[in-house]
Amino acid sequence: MRHLTKEEREALFPTTCHFKVITISLEGIHLQLNRTLEANGISDQRFQPSAQSKGGKYMSYEIALELETHELMMRLDQDLRAIDGVKMVL
Repeated sequence: MRHLTKEEREALFPTTCHFKVITISLEGIHLQLNRTLEANGISDQRFQPSAQSKGGKYMSYEIALELETHELMMRLDQDLRAIDGVKMVL
């Protein structure tokens, strides 16, 4: 499978991107997730809690965003992964 060129990637945008973030259940982590959105110019939407693991150790949050560029999608992914307590970004 070949990689898309920059032009081919950008032709796919704007598009709706669905993010699911799995975190350790920490007090206030959803605030950090939402601050990351704001830092990237997204102030009108918030991550919503999705599910908690059976043992309560992990929490997942979801959001669907209309993103204008591939660069913004990749920056959000990188910024979310950098938050302490984030285990996975899908």
